[in-house]
Amino acid sequence: MGRQTDCGVRRMSEPGASGQTNQPAALLVHGFNGEPLDMHELGETLRARDFATHLLLLPGHGTHFRHFARTTWADWSAAVASAAGELLERHAHVILIGHSMGAALALHTAANEPRVAGVVALCPPLNMHFAQKEIAALTHRVMPYWPTFPEDVRDPAAPRRYNRQAYRWTSVAAAHSLFSTLPTVRDELPRVRCPAFIACALHDHVVPARDGMEVFRRLGTLDKEMLVLERSYHGVTKDVEREQLFARVGAFATRVTAPQPLAARLA
Repeated sequence: MGRQTDCGVRRMSEPGASGQTNQPAALLVHGFNGEPLDMHELGETLRARDFATHLLLLPGHGTHFRHFARTTWADWSAAVASAAGELLERHAHVILIGHSMGAALALHTAANEPRVAGVVALCPPLNMHFAQKEIAALTHRVMPYWPTFPEDVRDPAAPRRYNRQAYRWTSVAAAHSLFSTLPTVRDELPRVRCPAFIACALHDHVVPARDGMEVFRRLGTLDKEMLVLERSYHGVTKDVEREQLFARVGAFATRVTAPQPLAARLA
């Protein structure tokens, strides 16, 4: 079967014995006030490795910023769980990949869905920078929107290379919903038992690198990898070290979704 659109899934025509295809699949989840474009090139890297890919558009995104204001963590996490469940019905091996808030959603899903083959969390938030959570908690009822800051990318060519369509106004209530849920994500990390790959950027101005390092320490899995990007800012999938990142994520995804020999499965 041929490839569908970037936001669709490419499937194999020959299913395995269980009715699932043996082709591995990847669910890619963008971040807060982001879009599937943020994950497009990483998706292309995985398609070149014969992954079926699904670039998810989270609820409240891609429409109008007032719609965004009416969505919460519950809406976003339900969308990720539903998309992951659909892929798991069709594919024997599914990996979850998220950036920023999408990374937190991927980790949350992995903690609650034992069938996933692996999880990749790029710049996962946990504690955020000082006072971000406090300011959102104090102002979300009286100041509904903040102006959206320019994307945090070091590469000066990135704005020309990607026609980003993020909202110019950010919902403070939506931000508060994310921030107030992060302690729950922290508590769930020991339940992440699948292989995990964590990346953080030393010069990230949105999510501090220490958050990614703490996520790595708290994971319940022993099969985990860490990449610290020394030059990139928050938008790591578009920044100066993206090729290094894509190569590492691709290698990890291929390793953890490779069919195991019969002896290993019976052990």
